[in-house]
Amino acid sequence: MFDIGASELLVIGVVALVVIGPKELPGVLRTVGKTVGKVRQMAGEFQSQFSEAMREAEMDEARKKVADIGDSVKSALDPDASSTPSANTTTTVTPEAEINAASVPDLAPPLPEPAHASHEAIMAELNAPAPQPAEPSAAPPALNTESVPPKAAGHA
Repeated sequence: MFDIGASELLVIGVVALVVIGPKELPGVLRTVGKTVGKVRQMAGEFQSQFSEAMREAEMDEARKKVADIGDSVKSALDPDASSTPSANTTTTVTPEAEINAASVPDLAPPLPEPAHASHEAIMAELNAPAPQPAEPSAAPPALNTESVPPKAAGHA
């Protein structure tokens, strides 16, 4: 805000030392410091109050948008409604508001019936003994060792 450099502060300090005097200068600087601190505190409070007011205004605007969207959804779901809400109507949406399930139509198609007959039939099928594998009628063929050449003694 103020563009005061080191040279300007030095000039102000020298002038204050000459005008006020060395005896009273520490008390004056203490008073100035307290005053500057109070001004900064007031500026911070003003800024926080202003930010709070802006957040509240944004929340009110968001609530109005949500209410408008809710009204448009209701009118889209209820084609028999004779009156449509006007743009000037404001509705307060509270966090405690709940949707009445009876007023919302069921848009999902019905689920198909399961392919199996019942739970008991499935359990009977699972508990049935497993079929036993058929016994082999003949022994597996023996390996033909004559077609494999013998290993040479010098090769690994």
